Amino acid sequence: MGIILLPAFAFYVAAAIFGGIRSYELIKSQSFGLDVWLLLASIVICLIVPTLQIYFRFKSATSLWVFDVPTSLLFNIITAGFIILSFAILHLHFVIELSLPAPVTAVATGIILGVAAGTLLNLIFVEQLLGLDKLPQTH
Repeated sequence: MGIILLPAFAFYVAAAIFGGIRSYELIKSQSFGLDVWLLLASIVICLIVPTLQIYFRFKSATSLWVFDVPTSLLFNIITAGFIILSFAILHLHFVIELSLPAPVTAVATGIILGVAAGTLLNLIFVEQLLGLDKLPQTH
């Protein structure tokens, strides 16, 4: 099962590293202005998205397959779509020669970092957080 989950895990790790580096550069270049606050707000909001999706998906479950939660997190089309769309927005200047406004860059970077970090943190903590570890698991 690790062969299937590893590429998706690597995608989220790469997105988290990319978002972390871009966030650091944005915070370093700006004093705590509107762009940094937009970045931090989008990170916090997007950290919650994967947890809510797992909660609403499994809130009525009576049993789980052992890889249900990791598979649902790593192969979630909504979170992957957020990351890909934000990455495309950040690199739109390769297609058209128009620079993005700083708030758009901050929000797109925050979405990438927030969703990727939220997914990776949820891989570790979501079963305990939502009480899914008490459900019987099928191997």
